[in-house]
Amino acid sequence: MAVLGINYTKLDVDAKNIPYANLSINTTPKIEAVNKTQIQTGKNAIPILVVDFSFNSVFTPDVGSINLKGNVVFQPKNEEHSLSEWSKNKKLPEEESVEIINYLFVKVTPFALFLSELFRLPPIISLPKMELKKPEAEKEDKKEKKK
Repeated sequence: MAVLGINYTKLDVDAKNIPYANLSINTTPKIEAVNKTQIQTGKNAIPILVVDFSFNSVFTPDVGSINLKGNVVFQPKNEEHSLSEWSKNKKLPEEESVEIINYLFVKVTPFALFLSELFRLPPIISLPKMELKKPEAEKEDKKEKKK
Protein backbone atom coordinates (compact mmCIF):
# COMPACT_ATOMS: atom_id res chain seq x y z
CA MET A 1 0.00 0.00 0.00
CA ALA A 2 1.21 3.46 -0.79
CA VAL A 3 -0.27 6.91 -0.83
CA LEU A 4 1.14 8.61 -3.91
CA GLY A 5 -0.21 12.13 -3.48
CA ILE A 6 -3.04 14.49 -2.62
CA ASN A 7 -5.07 16.99 -4.65
CA TYR A 8 -7.48 19.62 -3.38
CA THR A 9 -10.67 20.22 -5.35
CA LYS A 10 -12.61 22.56 -3.05
CA LEU A 11 -11.73 24.93 -0.23
CA ASP A 12 -14.58 26.52 1.72
CA VAL A 13 -13.83 28.70 4.75
CA ASP A 14 -16.53 30.59 6.61
CA ALA A 15 -15.28 33.03 9.25
CA LYS A 16 -17.88 35.01 11.17
CA ASN A 17 -15.33 36.85 13.33
CA ILE A 18 -17.57 37.01 16.37
CA PRO A 19 -16.51 36.72 20.02
CA TYR A 20 -16.65 33.24 21.52
CA ALA A 21 -16.22 31.43 24.79
CA ASN A 22 -16.00 27.72 25.65
CA LEU A 23 -15.10 26.80 22.10
CA SER A 24 -15.35 23.25 20.85
CA ILE A 25 -13.88 22.16 17.51
CA ASN A 26 -14.82 18.93 15.76
CA THR A 27 -12.56 17.94 12.86
CA THR A 28 -13.68 14.99 10.76
CA PRO A 29 -11.95 13.46 7.73
CA LYS A 30 -14.19 11.22 5.64
CA ILE A 31 -13.72 8.99 2.60
CA GLU A 32 -16.46 9.96 0.14
CA ALA A 33 -15.80 7.84 -2.97
CA VAL A 34 -13.29 5.41 -4.47
CA ASN A 35 -12.55 5.07 -8.19
CA LYS A 36 -10.10 2.93 -10.11
CA THR A 37 -7.72 4.38 -12.66
CA GLN A 38 -4.14 3.81 -13.76
CA ILE A 39 -0.84 5.59 -14.16
CA GLN A 40 0.90 5.01 -17.46
CA THR A 41 4.64 4.38 -17.08
CA GLY A 42 6.05 3.82 -20.52
CA LYS A 43 4.44 0.64 -21.87
CA ASN A 44 3.17 -0.44 -18.43
CA ALA A 45 0.09 0.71 -16.57
CA ILE A 46 0.02 0.73 -12.77
CA PRO A 47 -3.47 0.33 -11.31
CA ILE A 48 -4.31 2.90 -8.63
CA LEU A 49 -7.32 4.15 -6.72
CA VAL A 50 -8.44 7.75 -6.47
CA VAL A 51 -10.03 8.23 -3.05
CA ASP A 52 -12.23 11.33 -2.76
CA PHE A 53 -12.27 12.84 0.72
CA SER A 54 -13.77 15.61 2.78
CA PHE A 55 -12.08 17.21 5.79
CA ASN A 56 -14.39 19.37 7.86
CA SER A 57 -13.73 21.45 10.97
CA VAL A 58 -16.85 22.72 12.73
CA PHE A 59 -16.65 25.27 15.53
CA THR A 60 -19.20 25.38 18.38
CA PRO A 61 -20.41 28.03 19.03
CA ASP A 62 -20.73 28.80 15.34
CA VAL A 63 -17.83 31.16 14.73
CA GLY A 64 -17.05 29.57 11.36
CA SER A 65 -16.11 26.41 9.56
CA ILE A 66 -13.41 24.96 7.33
CA ASN A 67 -14.50 22.44 4.69
CA LEU A 68 -11.93 20.93 2.35
CA LYS A 69 -12.46 18.39 -0.41
CA GLY A 70 -10.00 16.58 -2.58
CA ASN A 71 -8.63 13.21 -3.50
CA VAL A 72 -5.77 10.96 -2.52
CA VAL A 73 -4.02 8.87 -5.13
CA PHE A 74 -3.51 5.48 -3.56
CA GLN A 75 -1.95 2.18 -4.62
CA PRO A 76 -3.49 -0.65 -2.57
CA LYS A 77 -2.16 -4.20 -2.29
CA ASN A 78 -5.20 -5.53 -4.14
CA GLU A 79 -7.24 -2.90 -5.95
CA GLU A 80 -10.02 -5.34 -6.93
CA HIS A 81 -10.59 -6.37 -3.30
CA SER A 82 -10.58 -2.72 -2.21
CA LEU A 83 -13.08 -1.78 -4.93
CA SER A 84 -15.39 -4.68 -4.09
CA GLU A 85 -15.33 -3.72 -0.37
CA TRP A 86 -16.17 -0.15 -1.33
CA SER A 87 -18.98 -1.29 -3.64
CA LYS A 88 -20.53 -3.54 -0.98
CA ASN A 89 -20.12 -1.49 2.20
CA LYS A 90 -18.96 2.00 1.15
CA LYS A 91 -15.84 1.23 3.19
CA LEU A 92 -12.28 0.36 2.28
CA PRO A 93 -10.52 -2.49 4.08
CA GLU A 94 -9.67 -1.26 7.58
CA GLU A 95 -5.88 -1.24 7.08
CA GLU A 96 -6.22 0.96 3.97
CA SER A 97 -8.83 3.21 5.51
CA VAL A 98 -6.63 3.84 8.56
CA GLU A 99 -3.63 4.61 6.35
CA ILE A 100 -5.61 7.13 4.27
CA ILE A 101 -7.26 8.83 7.27
CA ASN A 102 -3.89 9.14 9.04
CA TYR A 103 -2.38 10.54 5.83
CA LEU A 104 -5.18 13.13 5.73
CA PHE A 105 -4.53 14.12 9.35
CA VAL A 106 -0.80 14.54 8.62
CA LYS A 107 -1.17 16.42 5.30
CA VAL A 108 -4.44 18.34 5.61
CA THR A 109 -4.32 19.43 9.27
CA PRO A 110 -1.37 21.84 8.76
CA PHE A 111 -3.12 23.33 5.72
CA ALA A 112 -6.40 23.73 7.64
CA LEU A 113 -4.42 25.26 10.53
CA PHE A 114 -2.93 27.77 8.08
CA LEU A 115 -6.41 28.57 6.74
CA SER A 116 -7.73 29.09 10.28
CA GLU A 117 -4.96 31.62 10.90
CA LEU A 118 -5.49 33.32 7.54
CA PHE A 119 -9.21 33.76 8.19
CA ARG A 120 -8.72 34.63 11.89
CA LEU A 121 -10.44 31.52 13.18
CA PRO A 122 -9.22 29.68 16.28
CA PRO A 123 -6.65 26.96 15.54
CA ILE A 124 -8.31 23.64 14.69
CA ILE A 125 -5.94 21.75 17.01
CA SER A 126 -4.56 22.50 20.45
CA LEU A 127 -1.14 24.01 20.14
CA PRO A 128 1.52 23.67 22.85
CA LYS A 129 1.81 26.60 25.26
CA MET A 130 4.70 27.65 27.39
CA GLU A 131 3.91 28.87 30.90
CA LEU A 132 5.99 30.71 33.42
CA LYS A 133 7.30 28.52 36.18
CA LYS A 134 6.05 29.70 39.57
CA PRO A 135 8.65 30.21 42.29
CA GLU A 136 8.77 27.52 45.00
CA ALA A 137 7.69 29.98 47.74
CA GLU A 138 4.37 30.65 45.95
CA LYS A 139 3.68 26.93 45.57
CA GLU A 140 4.25 26.30 49.29
CA ASP A 141 2.01 29.25 50.27
CA LYS A 142 -0.83 27.81 48.18
CA LYS A 143 -0.38 24.37 49.77
CA GLU A 144 -0.58 25.83 53.27
CA LYS A 145 -3.70 27.87 52.44
CA LYS A 146 -5.47 24.70 51.24
CA LYS A 147 -4.88 23.00 54.63
